[in-house]
Amino acid sequence: MKRNTKRQRSDDNFLHAMEGKVITVYRGGPESKTGRLADIQSDYIALQVDNKIVYYQWKHVKSVTENTSETVSPAEAAECEKADDFQDLISRMTNRTVQLNQGGPESKRGKLHETGDDFLVLETEDDGIVYFNADHVKSISAEQEEDGQEEERPEFEMADDFHGIFKRLIHKWVSINRGGPEAVEGILVDNSDGHYTLVKDKEVLRIYPFHIKSISEGAKGAAKKEENKDDENKGEKESAEEEKPHEEESREEKRTSSKKSKRSSRSVRSSKREKEVSYSYATVLRTIDYRWKRGRK
Repeated sequence: MKRNTKRQRSDDNFLHAMEGKVITVYRGGPESKTGRLADIQSDYIALQVDNKIVYYQWKHVKSVTENTSETVSPAEAAECEKADDFQDLISRMTNRTVQLNQGGPESKRGKLHETGDDFLVLETEDDGIVYFNADHVKSISAEQEEDGQEEERPEFEMADDFHGIFKRLIHKWVSINRGGPEAVEGILVDNSDGHYTLVKDKEVLRIYPFHIKSISEGAKGAAKKEENKDDENKGEKESAEEEKPHEEESREEKRTSSKKSKRSSRSVRSSKREKEVSYSYATVLRTIDYRWKRGRK
C-alpha cells in the first residue's frame, strides 16, 4: 500500500522559477550542497552536483539559496529518476548502492535490498542490515549500476511498515539510531499502546517507533567486527599453512643434521679407537723388541 504524499505547495512558483539554475540547499551543515536544480516533484527536488544527482526530501529542506553568480563548473546534464513521491523514488533504486543522507550520524552507504510502505532495508559494511525510517531520510543518491554477477542476498526481516519491523525484532538485541545522543542499544520487548520498551542493564527506555531513524539487530558495528575476526582467522590459517612446509623442512634439516652428527660422532669415536689401537700396538712392539734384545745379551 502506498501513501498519498502529494500536496500543493505555496512555493511551487518560487521553485520552478529557479529550475535549471545553480542553488545551494541548506546554508550549512553536512547536508549542504551546491549544484543545479535539475527537477522538482511533489515532495522532493533533484540537485545535480557535478555528474551525480542528489534527491532531497522537500519537507526536510530548511533553505534554498539561488546563486546569482554561477560558482560551479558546468557539467553535462545528468538523467533524473522520475517518481510519484519520495518513497516511490527510493523503491526505484532497489538493488543499487545508495548514499542515505550526505553527512551526519545517520549518513550511511550500502546496498538497497528492499522497501516497505515507510522504510527501507540497507545492507551496510559495518552494521550489516539496517532498517531506516524513510520519513527521516533527508536525502538519497544512487551510484551507477554495475554489470556483473548478482550477489547472494542476505537474510533480513520484512513487513508492510516500519512498525511491523519492530514487531519482528522483539526479544532481540537491537541498536537504535547510528549515532548522536539518541543512539541506544538493548533488548527490545513487547509494546504497549504503540510504545516499545528497550532494556539494557538497569535502564528501561520507552520509545515510539515513529521517532526512530534507524534500527538494526545486534550491537552497532558488529558486522565489521565479525568480518575483521573472520579475516584474522583466515590470516592465521594461511600463516599456519605457510609455516607448515617450513616446519617440515626444519624437522628434515634437524633429522639430516642429527644423522650427520651421529655419523661424525661415530667417525670421531672410530678414529679415536684406531689411534688407541695403533698406539697400544706400537707400545707392545717396542716392549717385546726391548725385552728380546735384552734376552740376547
